[in-house]
Order: sequence, then structure tokens, then C-alpha cells
Amino acid sequence: MGAIAAGFVFSEYFIGHDRFDFWAGALVTSHGDVMDEAHHIPGWIKWLPTGMMALGFLLSVLFYVVKPGIPKSMAATFPGAYKFLLNKWYFDELYDRIFVRPAFWLGRVLWIRGDQKTIDGFGPDGIAASVLAAAKRIRVLQSGYVYHYAFAMLIGIAIVISYFVLTGGGF
Repeated sequence: MGAIAAGFVFSEYFIGHDRFDFWAGALVTSHGDVMDEAHHIPGWIKWLPTGMMALGFLLSVLFYVVKPGIPKSMAATFPGAYKFLLNKWYFDELYDRIFVRPAFWLGRVLWIRGDQKTIDGFGPDGIAASVLAAAKRIRVLQSGYVYHYAFAMLIGIAIVISYFVLTGGGF
């Protein structure tokens, strides 16, 4: 609902002032010729889907109710066609080789090279590694003696006071 409302509100900004002319040819044909032609096709074309449905129904009754041995004998007579049709024209295997396997390969490549090595390497993991390396270098300054910390604070205060004296007291 939000996308529809946003489309109504912001359509002028994306399409322009002539937004009604923009959609005019996309949703309606110029003279309605297509709908008019649909009423003038031959009757046999209109009845063909119903006839095919009835023929399929009658064949299924014949094959599985009246004479259930016909499908088995047809499978034995035409083993190649039976295997081809049983495996759904090998459409799933073809789809797997053309689309699924390349998509898995591309996804794995983008995951390993793009996500793990590039994004994580320079992003969260890279930042964490650099913080860890900096902490290892800085930890040598941590001695645990209070007088070292007091001396470091004294140096910090001296730097701040020197800054204010040299700049005239302002940031």
C-alpha cells in the first residue's frame, strides 16, 4: 500500500507533467482492434482447448480404468519415448545445467572473493585486525605502575597548557 501511495504522490517527479500520456499506449490499444478481432476467430479454435481436454480425459479413462495394461505395453514398445516423457522431457536436468549450476558457481565466487575477501577483508574483519595490531603495539606502554600513568598525565597536561599559551587561550 505504501508503494502505491508513494507512486501516486511522486509520479510527477519521476514521469513528468504528462504522466497520463506516458501510460496511454501501455494499457489500452489505440483503437481496441485486438478485442474486436478476438470475437471474429473461427469457432473451431475457440472449441479446440475444450476438445483436447475431453480427449485427454477419455484416454485416461481408457488407459487406467477400462484397459490398465495399455500404458505398460506402450512403455515396452516405445522405451525411448517412455523414458523421455517419464523424465519430463529432461527439462529439470536442462534447467539445472543452464541456470542452477552457473548460478551456484557465481554465488560461490561472489561469496568467497567478493564477500569474504573484499568486503569482510577491508570492512569488519580488516578493521578488527588493524585495531588488534594497534593494541598489540600500544600495550607495551602499559606497565601497570601508577607513577608511569601519573607521568603520562603530567605530560598530557603540559601539552594542553602549552597549546593554550601559544594560541592565546582559544581553540
